[in-house]
Amino acid sequence: MEVTFFSDDIIMNIGIVIFMVLFAFLLFLFITFLISFLFRKKKQAPFAPMVSVIVPMYNEEKNIGHCLTSIASTAYQLAKIEVIVVDDASTDGSVKIVERFMREHKRINISIIKGTHQGKSEALNLGMKRASHDYLLTVDADVILGKHAIRDLIRPLQDQEVAATNSIAVIHQPRRLIEYFQAIEFSLNNVIRVSFSKVFKNSIWFFGAVACFRKKILEDVGGFKKKTLTEDMDISLELFLNGYRIVTVESAVISTVPMPTLGELFTQRMRWYYGALQSLSRHRKLLKKPSPPILFLFFNQYWWTFYSFVFFPLTIYQVFYWLPVGYAAIGAYLFRWFSIIGPFYVLYKIPEWGISATNIFAVCSGVITLILSIVAILEYKVRLRPKTIIALFFYFPYCIIINVILLSGIVRYRFSKKKYFMK
Repeated sequence: MEVTFFSDDIIMNIGIVIFMVLFAFLLFLFITFLISFLFRKKKQAPFAPMVSVIVPMYNEEKNIGHCLTSIASTAYQLAKIEVIVVDDASTDGSVKIVERFMREHKRINISIIKGTHQGKSEALNLGMKRASHDYLLTVDADVILGKHAIRDLIRPLQDQEVAATNSIAVIHQPRRLIEYFQAIEFSLNNVIRVSFSKVFKNSIWFFGAVACFRKKILEDVGGFKKKTLTEDMDISLELFLNGYRIVTVESAVISTVPMPTLGELFTQRMRWYYGALQSLSRHRKLLKKPSPPILFLFFNQYWWTFYSFVFFPLTIYQVFYWLPVGYAAIGAYLFRWFSIIGPFYVLYKIPEWGISATNIFAVCSGVITLILSIVAILEYKVRLRPKTIIALFFYFPYCIIINVILLSGIVRYRFSKKKYFMK
């Protein structure tokens, strides 16, 4: 059997090096995931302090009622909860819905304060100033809390080194194919976030849709800043910089509304990815006292930024490099290229094609991604529908879209005056 590692084509050799780095990246994630099984879930003593729930809101008439209903349905003692809805100058019927909810649910302490449309960071800070209690739970208005989410997010804060906790997010009732892609993506991210939180005792990817904070620590660091497009990532890195820990709580499951169209997905993810780059740039001092999760966080973001620039020309070149002759052959070839069949077809053809570096790294990367995706689907109970199978089968094209979004976000926001999140 023929074994080759590098070819006579310089561009293909560049691709081999890039795929080698990609494989190393995925292998590290996979090993971290496997090691996480060695860490048993610790039982925590009951801990139920008074908590202030802050819900920033701007034009959320479709979602705010469901969000408040989930808070009112929590298993946490309602007498220990105050809910502060911060309206950031909504122009729809959001405020009327909240006011009606307040009239109909007298048993829970809900108040509403008005902002002047200064963005989410300022809305959160307004809520923090009004909050009466030492623990703050921030909840996006398009989120539905699990019954025990508040309890589970509060408990790790018994450890004085823990400044914040964040939840596990799943997609709420996906219907369209694009929503099933997001359901797999969110679940895959959950697996990775939980694994890192267990192994490294720190949650490096902070998902701020629902998060719990110590109010005193937030006040000490100056609250949420209007300096990035992702205030949640920014505040988490600031807490890391000040020596605190953040925990991802795997039992604190919340559901969030998916982006129903490609345009909305682009808008959301461009902000997320560029906001993460802004946050890392602001807190690059973390590299002076590196730890494995922090180093990985920086590498992850900058690697994918670099990869988004080289991915398309390299992929196009590779597709044409091996392109067969004939319409039927080309159709089958492209089907394998852009589906999960590809890695397994390469394995099948090894006796004929031999072993090459491209085969090794491409096949292993595909298999690792598939294993983690299946685990994620099962772990976070993504509904097994034909659309689930289709999304898993063609997950690679969705990754292509994500790379387009990443690149588009860099191009758009690099020259934009919009430096913080405002709907």
